[in-house]
Amino acid sequence: MNTKLDAEAMSAAMAGFLACHVLTLRFLVQEKAIDRDRFLSFLEAAVADMAPGLADQRSLFPLDQLLKALRKSGEDTNLQ
Repeated sequence: MNTKLDAEAMSAAMAGFLACHVLTLRFLVQEKAIDRDRFLSFLEAAVADMAPGLADQRSLFPLDQLLKALRKSGEDTNLQ
């Protein structure tokens, strides 16, 4: 089978996947199913622990986006 990966389609799929997770976690924080402060500190520590071992720091971009979204979840703003 000789198929070519469509990078634009793959990027859109990854963005959709990430957006679903961000929205789900923001909802769980908003509904107080997850303690926002404890979850934020857990994620921040996880990112700090993983960063030194990664050759490409861009792989942490999804976690950085999640952290930003959760930090804003305490405010009354919409995701854009």
